[in-house]
Amino acid sequence: MLRSMLIVILLPSLTAAQDAAVRQNNPPPSAEQSQRLAQEWRAHQPPYSSYTLYHQVRRGTSEDVAVLVQSRDQNGYFTTPNSPVAGIVPLNLQLEAAPGFTVTHLRYPKARKQRVKFQQAKFPIAGSKILVKLDADRTVELGSHVLNGKLSFESIDEVSGKRTIHQIDIEIPITVVEHDAKVQKTGDGPFYHMPASTMIMLIVLIPILLPLMLLCEIASGGNCSD
Repeated sequence: MLRSMLIVILLPSLTAAQDAAVRQNNPPPSAEQSQRLAQEWRAHQPPYSSYTLYHQVRRGTSEDVAVLVQSRDQNGYFTTPNSPVAGIVPLNLQLEAAPGFTVTHLRYPKARKQRVKFQQAKFPIAGSKILVKLDADRTVELGSHVLNGKLSFESIDEVSGKRTIHQIDIEIPITVVEHDAKVQKTGDGPFYHMPASTMIMLIVLIPILLPLMLLCEIASGGNCSD
């Protein structure tokens, strides 16, 4: 009994002493070390990421693909072809032709003008998400495919305005299944969804709008939309 009581009393103290010894032998990294480790981690990350809306693509259907630039310049800015800036290479994605696939739409991010430190006038800044609409033919070969392409852009440092041109070879993996196969969404990912504020506003307004719409239909004889 006495031995059990001593174990219960002494065990937390021994554990605390061991933790203190471990912390003393392995002190937490300093701020400079943490910053260096973060820079090394970013340097080893791939320069881009690609996402598909579904896990698999069915024959004879379309698939949404998103390509995002993972800039190693933590504070890098990008421009877009929608708001070109003279002398600066905007985001540009070129996909090689692949049997059984057709790119039907390519959408670059919208730019917004904001004040920057490297010039007085507002500068058009864009995100790095490029959306691609990809059509898979009914005769495309089943199984795994890789779409190859090239991504070019010029990143701009937000403080100094220093510019660096990048050209990246990209690969987008695609898995094709039969037309009647069941496919699942990959999750929220980088694809557009209705903002939560908009959804809340609609929920709040529906009880008000529905009676008005009904009254309008009754008063107009069913031609409220006119």
